[in-house]
Formats: sequence, C-alpha cells, structure tokens
Amino acid sequence: MEGNPAVTDSVTAFDFSALPVVDNHLHPYVISHGKKRYAPLNSFLGMPGEDEATLAHRDAMLYQRWATRQLAAFLSCDADPEVVAAARANQGDERAWAERLFRDQNIEALVVDTGYPQPPLDMCGYRAITPAEILTIYRIEPPIKALLDAGVPWDEFVQRFDEGIARAIRDEGFLGLKSIIAYRTGLEIDISHESDAAGKTGLTHALSDRDDMMASKPLRDHLLLRALRLAVDLNVPFQIHTGIGDRDIVLERCNPALLNSVLKREPYRDAKVILIHTYPYVAEASWMAAALPNVWMDLSEGVPFALAAVDRIFATALELAPINRILYGSDAFAGPEQIWLGAKIAKAALARVFSDLLRKDLVTEDEARDAARAILAGNARVLYGVLG
Repeated sequence: MEGNPAVTDSVTAFDFSALPVVDNHLHPYVISHGKKRYAPLNSFLGMPGEDEATLAHRDAMLYQRWATRQLAAFLSCDADPEVVAAARANQGDERAWAERLFRDQNIEALVVDTGYPQPPLDMCGYRAITPAEILTIYRIEPPIKALLDAGVPWDEFVQRFDEGIARAIRDEGFLGLKSIIAYRTGLEIDISHESDAAGKTGLTHALSDRDDMMASKPLRDHLLLRALRLAVDLNVPFQIHTGIGDRDIVLERCNPALLNSVLKREPYRDAKVILIHTYPYVAEASWMAAALPNVWMDLSEGVPFALAAVDRIFATALELAPINRILYGSDAFAGPEQIWLGAKIAKAALARVFSDLLRKDLVTEDEARDAARAILAGNARVLYGVLG
C-alpha cells in the first residue's frame, strides 16, 4: 500500500486521550436540575422548552443521542435522557463531579467568555465548582449596550468604553477581548467608520433608531476597530465570533473572510485575532490563518455539536493553517459535561485525522503527536501567556 506501511486503513495509529486540554472558548454556567432533559445534553441549536414537539426535535439530533450515550456510560445508567438526568442530579458534590469528568480527559484550563449569559454570572461561584484554571475574556458588547441605554454623549461614551477595556485587562485579570459584532451588524467592517467623526455620527444614528440594529453599524464598526487598536496597545488577543451561532444570527454576514481587508491593514495587522467557531467557514479561516500572521482559528461549536463533521473540521483546518494557529474549543455553555464531551470527541477525531495523514505519509508520528498537543492545549497557553 502507499504511505506508511505500519498503518492500515482500519487502524487508528494514535491515542490522544491522555493529552492535556485547554478549552479555548466556552461560557460560565449555572447547574439546573429537575427538568426532563438535563441541559448539557442539549445541542446549542436546541429549541427552548419542554413540550413534546420540542423534546422530539432536540432528541433527533445526532449530538443529543451521542451525548446521552456517553454520559450514560460514565454514570453507569441506561442511555435514556430522563434516566441520565436523574442519575446526574444524584451527583451531590458539583466540584467532585466536575473533577471526575476533567480528570478523565485531563482538562487543565478554560478560556471563559463572561459576556454570556447576561446578566453576568458570579465568577466566584463558578470558580468554586470548576476544578480547572480559569482564564477570562472581556466581551465588548455588554458595555456598549449599557452606554447606549444610558444615552451618554460621544466624549463620555468613548472615554468610558476605553477605560472599561483598559481596566478589565490591567486591573481585573481579563486576558483578552471578545466581540460578537457578527450577531449585531455583521463582519463586513467599513474602514471609513474608523474616525472619531464617523463614530460620533454613528452614535447619533444608533440612539435615534434603537429598533433598527443596522442603524448602529457605523458606531459598532468604529468601536470594533477602536477595541482592536486597544488590544494592540495592551498586547492581548482579541476573539471575534464568526460562523454559526444561535437562531438569531445572520449566517451570511458571519464569514470570517469578510474581515480580511481590515486585518491586513495597519495597525490592525498587529492585533492577535482569534476567529471563533469558524464553522461552516473552516476553509476560509484556515486560509486566513495561513495568509495573515496575526490570525488564529478556533474550532469550537462545530466541535462538538456538528458531530458528524468533527473529523472534517479538523482536517479542513489543517489544510492550510499552521499547526500553531489552530485552537481547540468546545463552546460549552450549560455544564461541565459539555466541556468533557467536547474534549472526548476532539481527541478521538484528531487521532483519526492524524492517522489518515500518517497513512498518506504527510506527517511523521512525532509531528502528529506534537501537533495534537499544540492544538489541544499548547497553542492557547502560548497565545494567552499562561504556559503550564
């Protein structure tokens, strides 16, 4: 056969299950029991509610079924959503339960976007039940909303916006910034909105037509560009949501390629930008991570929720992106089980993908192992400056 003769088509050459994990993107959560469906079994696309049609919709998703089976095996119970929910509720010590899960997949650190949910959760309480290093990311949209709600004039608006970012990084322990402008007005940023004059005019439009989100586009473009420049000054990475999201996202405005014209310009080409999620635009993000020296790509949300695509997501990312620019993440939002499930499927998928590359003689065994270590943990530790 062609390629590495030691590896046949039916053999997975690698076992990455013991490798450490730094989850590059997720959210804090509150544990909630007493419902028919335990929330961490839900795909992020699951419709809200517990009526029969909604439950049937959620339970028909591959991720839901796989997650139920995996958690049932870990809990030694039947793979039925209600049985799993009851068995999970019996785990009385939340931290001890999370420790079991995290130890199983060697989860060491979590990069947490505190901007969701709103109002923000108590991070002291979250840390108390989370047995991992917590690295927090400051989302710029909640302060933008607060300033718009307060109706403050331009000079006060930008002063408070800038000071909030600086304080978050310098005094409050945040290690990076985050924007979900893709949800608001899309990723096609108009560079003409860079000036203070454009931002001031944009604020007037945003305040005069609060019901039309697109009226705030000049302001939001200005503030994203402003925050990117601050990220350069503060020397911190900047996460930008791209690709899929909740039901209210406008997917065609979320292609990361729309950011290309901005990110290759001065001074924005000096910002360390992480394209969050990227699915289904993984190929575009892979090209950007290869072509632009200031771009990283994150694979959360597609991993693990697009369950049947996880191998393809990793393989597509590896087509062009340098190994040191690819970041694993889960986008977990409802409990420690989602963090565990994401790490579990990611490790298995990476083992299959690198086994295939080894068969084709495109990587060596040592290169594959080093790459898996970097994607699962090492790249995030370098990027956020928290080497383990």
